[in-house]
Amino acid sequence: MNENSLEVLKRATTTAYQAPTTTPVHALHEVLQQTFGTPFVFVDPKGRERFRVPEALPDLDWEMLQTVCRSFASRQFPEIAWEVDPIAVLAIPLTPENGTDGDTVVALAPFVTRLVQPQETLTEAAQETGADPARLTAWAVRQTPWSPQALLNVAALVLDRNRLRRQIDQLHLESDELSNHLASTYEEISLLHRLTNNLRISKNHRDLTAMALEWLEEVIPAEGLAGILFPKSYHPGDQCPDDEPILITRGDFRWDTESVLQLAEMFDVQNAGKPVVRNTPTNSAIRLSCGDVRQLVAVAICEGEKLFGYLAVANHREGLEFGSVEGNLMQSVATIIGIHSGNLVLYREQADLLEGVIRALTSAIDAKDEYTCGHSDRVARMSVRLAMELGYSQESLPDIYLAGLLHDIGKIGVVDAVLRKPGKLDDDEFEHIKRHPSIGHRILCRLKKLEDILPGILHHHESWDGRGYPDQLAGEDIPMLARIVAVADSYDAMSSNRPYRNRLPEDKIDEIFRSNSGRQWDPQVVEAFFRARADMARIADGDEDAFRPQLYQS
Repeated sequence: MNENSLEVLKRATTTAYQAPTTTPVHALHEVLQQTFGTPFVFVDPKGRERFRVPEALPDLDWEMLQTVCRSFASRQFPEIAWEVDPIAVLAIPLTPENGTDGDTVVALAPFVTRLVQPQETLTEAAQETGADPARLTAWAVRQTPWSPQALLNVAALVLDRNRLRRQIDQLHLESDELSNHLASTYEEISLLHRLTNNLRISKNHRDLTAMALEWLEEVIPAEGLAGILFPKSYHPGDQCPDDEPILITRGDFRWDTESVLQLAEMFDVQNAGKPVVRNTPTNSAIRLSCGDVRQLVAVAICEGEKLFGYLAVANHREGLEFGSVEGNLMQSVATIIGIHSGNLVLYREQADLLEGVIRALTSAIDAKDEYTCGHSDRVARMSVRLAMELGYSQESLPDIYLAGLLHDIGKIGVVDAVLRKPGKLDDDEFEHIKRHPSIGHRILCRLKKLEDILPGILHHHESWDGRGYPDQLAGEDIPMLARIVAVADSYDAMSSNRPYRNRLPEDKIDEIFRSNSGRQWDPQVVEAFFRARADMARIADGDEDAFRPQLYQS
């Protein structure tokens, strides 16, 4: 995987929502080119339209490839359309089902599956593709190798991201249309405007529901208002989630969670499809253990078939009846909360996807060298423990963990022979491996979500006395995050077996840290290391769950 692919996927999942300004196929063209670092040819598998081949691509038999595409254009997943060493042609069907508009087209692009040397002549590949051998070789030498499986995996991730993005676009459009409709219908539209304007300010559906109840209290003359939220959404027919529902109330709402759920079940609010409005005489009030219900409006908080909870108001303050105005207003509010909750689910899925990509990259680094397997994760958790000892806030720990997890991401660009060399590196090899902090910084530097951790990645090999790399920073000029990661990285290296030595004894490690405190490492961080010594050893000895913060909380 080249260094641009994580960048594009990460930027796509963290950029704030904006209305689409380009056609979906055109937008996908840009994303594909940025992700894979090469232009694509877009062909009509039915041959109804001519296609244009960008000058940067080799002169393959594109018409033959267009014919090949007919056999799998209707499928929804990427495939390797053609492969002969060292060339593979990736084909990505772009269909309405995977998030594009109009007729199906297929995006094609050639890649090399191994490094091609200038002295090679790709005669067999040229014959198979109808290309000129010299031109094909000249193009192949300039390319970054991809494994066929990596091409398929990244292409699938791009399509998944596009599908999720289109769903989010649609949800936002529906939310805007709903607000515009209500503006001309209800006098209380100011409440809905305030609510929709706070969709991005609210951190979760609980905050948004509490805000909605506060504003509903201003316009609905009810003695009490409540929202009940389930920790996880569920579908009609499912049992109520085992986790305790969250009850949020305003005014004199005397009924507990069990009573609200009892009312919802009594009137089948979940399946009603509209607001449930009940007005009863005092002598016929709904009698519950926490008090009588004389007037009631209840609505389900849904998005599609997913149920996130209920909104309810009880007992008119003036003893009057509730009607369609109150019911429709609450339905509108519940719809907005439901859309927001659905968006949170989609964003959480994207965050999980992003975290999976990050972990896959770190696993790829670990896989390059069996002796450092698990090193990135251990350094990440050791960095978290040091930060805790230094008084860092709980909110800052996920970023510190990510800095440790990604500190060696630049080793993707280090030659395996150097990385796995069992003996001492020569000068050229050492200079080569010293590039990995800069490579890692370059891979991640345009990812806004990670900008706070970049100093830890770029400078974790700086030395307190200014003799480190890449910038020979010294003392307080070294970012604090880098000083923390440096101690964690060094401890894990010394406490692990390597090709050229076994792990060092603990007393030897302690002696090295003490003698080099104030020379190689920040004395403050070294002191924190010794205060947390037992926990650091616990991580080094294989405790895989210690000091692992949750990433990307919604």
